[in-house]
Amino acid sequence: MARDAVVKVEILCHSAHRSDVLALLERVGNTHLVNAEAGEVSGFAPVSGESPGEFRDLRANLERTIQFLSGFRDEKGGPEMVVTRENLENTLADPQIRSEANEALALSGEIAEAEQSLRELNSRKAFVESWAGLPCRFDMVGRSGLLTVFAGVLPGASEIAVSLANEMDLVEILNCTRETVAFVAHRDQAQALGEKLSSLGFVPGEFAGLEGTPGEELEKLDLQTRQTRKRLSERKSRALKLSRRLPQMRMLWDAAGLSLVRSQAASGGLASSSVLVLHAWMREKDVPDFRTKLEKTAAAGIEVVEPLEGEVPPVFLTEHATVDPYLLLTDMFGRPSEGDPDPTPLFAPFYALFFGICIGDAGYGAALVLGSALGWWLVNRRSGNTRLFRLIFQGGLASILAGVFLGGWFGMEFKALPPLLQAPAMILNNLVPGYSPDQEGFFASNQFLYLTLGLGLLQLSWGVMVNLAKRLKQGEGFAAVLEQGGWMLAIAGLFPWLFNRYLLNGALYDISGPADSFFLYLLAAGALLIFVMGGRSAGNIGGKVGLGAYAAYGIVNLLGDVLSYSRLFALALSSAIIAQVINEIAGMVAGSIAGIGIVLALLVLVAGHVFNIAMAVLSGFIHTARLQFVEFFGKFYDGTGVPFTPLRYEARFVRIRDSI
Repeated sequence: MARDAVVKVEILCHSAHRSDVLALLERVGNTHLVNAEAGEVSGFAPVSGESPGEFRDLRANLERTIQFLSGFRDEKGGPEMVVTRENLENTLADPQIRSEANEALALSGEIAEAEQSLRELNSRKAFVESWAGLPCRFDMVGRSGLLTVFAGVLPGASEIAVSLANEMDLVEILNCTRETVAFVAHRDQAQALGEKLSSLGFVPGEFAGLEGTPGEELEKLDLQTRQTRKRLSERKSRALKLSRRLPQMRMLWDAAGLSLVRSQAASGGLASSSVLVLHAWMREKDVPDFRTKLEKTAAAGIEVVEPLEGEVPPVFLTEHATVDPYLLLTDMFGRPSEGDPDPTPLFAPFYALFFGICIGDAGYGAALVLGSALGWWLVNRRSGNTRLFRLIFQGGLASILAGVFLGGWFGMEFKALPPLLQAPAMILNNLVPGYSPDQEGFFASNQFLYLTLGLGLLQLSWGVMVNLAKRLKQGEGFAAVLEQGGWMLAIAGLFPWLFNRYLLNGALYDISGPADSFFLYLLAAGALLIFVMGGRSAGNIGGKVGLGAYAAYGIVNLLGDVLSYSRLFALALSSAIIAQVINEIAGMVAGSIAGIGIVLALLVLVAGHVFNIAMAVLSGFIHTARLQFVEFFGKFYDGTGVPFTPLRYEARFVRIRDSI
């Protein structure tokens, strides 16, 4: 079993050493802290005085600041920042970098405000320019007196204005364009002109804030624009200088994150006037070493305590290096509950093999091995999590194996392969009767489909046996043997009979012989056991029959589960066909354009196969995971366990170098 034994521990330290103990917990990264309940320790109350919100606010402000200043630097990667936790703590205590970060955040608001002001000024300037022909001040528009000025928007103004001026003796046109118009009217005609304009759809102009003539207002707007641009330039120049401090601000962001993690850890503890108590889960084998480090660091101690009633310990899984990458998938579904086996080593070989089949090409597999090895190396240099690259690396190896036996080599036609590369595929072709030499290799034969169904049947049978072992361990005894034995009998009877009769046309055994009846008897015996055991929990005959029938109906679902594995065949076949099409297109391009045809063909080959590999990897990863989560896990696995989440800060911008 890869499940490590965990125990609940109680850590006590003097309040003066709180920071040292929290720093040790975070550095070591092997404790799963839990909130201590008030009253759990006599004389202690929940910790007060911690302020995680302060660090959250600081990180939120820094997030905006970093995003803002990043726009002023053309960063090409640069050297990675490698720091210690002490470096981060010192950064958090540096008042200058905090002040500069606050200044940069204020600058971002001022720059945004100035840019908005420029847009408004330009819009206002365009409006005033549209009234450049107005021969009066803007503050005269709409003012009543001896003369009244009307100015605004009027549909069809150029035609209507002349007509109105001719109709009314005391009205003159001041300015007129296609859509805007300005009239001056004597007070004897002002009311009539206003009513006439209103009936024609006239909309008075918005001249609020404009007082002088159009020329005077344009001069004011030009001055304001120059001042705003100067202010904007000054702010951007200062922001450019502050952007040189981006590395320190990023360090400050991670420093705030480190302090946030520690502050949250402390807030879940209990405290008296002088002592802090923390409760956590820890691997049993880690306790002695951690006790030694704790006693060297501070006036503190650690003791193993009994869990509270109903408290569920978190699950810590330690896998063999070969299986460890597949913890990525286990965690996607859920850690094992108390009665679950560790599923990772149980599905890892199947996942790798099925992933390789989905790719189905030895050349693609070699490319995956090289690419994932490079990614593995790069991520490992940054002390990152390499599980995904290691999983793809193993999948690439499986793809090479699958491609060798499927005859897949960068989409080359099977008949064009040398006999040495055809030979492994011929081995699989002859496993199941019915292969014809006219078929284009193993991809085009029914044997490939049968192989994927057979592998699915093998994994599902393995899941039934794992479930039997799980239930025996839980003490179900003979009942588990009968129920899971019923499923094994149903599998042993249904699928040989079904495959031989409907897929292999009697190639396995004589359909009219006694073997056919034998497999049906096995199926019937299995169905009967499933029916009886499935209904045993009901309290009356009707309930037993109903539950038993529902359980027996699961045989149909089992058939659907096996058929789901045909997706391996479909994905491999589609990838192979796309690869062949890419090769054909490249061949046509090479011969159609003299001189550069070969170069274009190489581009088609590289781009096409890279795209096909990417799609095959994505499809293979998702669909193979689905087969594990839905079909295989459904036979024995709950996955409702609590994951072991150690107190550990994962930096974003820097790589933390541990000193212990």
